[in-house]
Parts: sequence; C-alpha cells; structure tokens
Amino acid sequence: MILDLRFLAGVAVGTTLGFLINPEAAEKAGIDIQSIKRTMPVIGSSPAEPVKQADWPTNEHAKRELFRFAMWDFETFGPKSEILITRCFSIDQLSLACEMRVKLSWISEERTVEGVFQSSAHSWNLIAAKALSRNAPTGS
Repeated sequence: MILDLRFLAGVAVGTTLGFLINPEAAEKAGIDIQSIKRTMPVIGSSPAEPVKQADWPTNEHAKRELFRFAMWDFETFGPKSEILITRCFSIDQLSLACEMRVKLSWISEERTVEGVFQSSAHSWNLIAAKALSRNAPTGS
C-alpha cells in the first residue's frame, strides 16, 4: 500500500534532509530552518564529512546497483550507459549518500542522481535513489 508507514517515514525524513541540505528551498516554502535546528536534539557531534574516494563504491559497481535497484535490463542497456560518482558523504557507519552523473543509453541527456548506499559484507548496496530536477543548478 502506498501509505505504508515506511513510505511515509521515508518521505518525512527525505523532506527534512532536503530542507536541511538546501535551506533556500525551505525559505521559499516559508519554513524557518534555524528555529527547527534549535529544537532538534544534537544527534552527532560534527556534520557529515566527505568520505575518502577510495571508500566509495566504484563507478561500475554503482552502475550495476542502479540497474538492479531500478529493475532495468543491465545486459541490454548497461554496457552502453555511464555513471560517474562525483561525491559521497557518510550518513552513518554503514551508509553513504552519493551524487552521481548518469548517462543512460536510451536517454539523450545526462542526469544527476542521488543515491544512498548501505554497506554489506564485501560491497555497497544501493537502497534509495532519486533523479534531481532537470532545471536544478549543478554543484561546483
């Protein structure tokens, strides 16, 4: 069911993180982020830091994981598609949030996709992904 508790919790967490990451969007929506930050308990002692690139999933692994996650046919479309992980941040000890530049073989334009990878025994598993808006400005 679409109104599953996990889905609603994911929407709430994703919206909150989105407003914390991009305060300008919250201001446009009339939300005072500073007052919300003052009322939230401190979860971590320091903000998320970039993870060393050697610890990131490889571009090839990210491509395979995106195709697995989206249930796309990797054998047909995967070899002609390209993914470049541009940056990753640690969410917790077992999870990374990564920004990827994605050029899919059946789509003419390159897109930016944000994904969350969770550590497994010997690899990273993509557990969430979202394509960013086409008109969104790209980061530097």
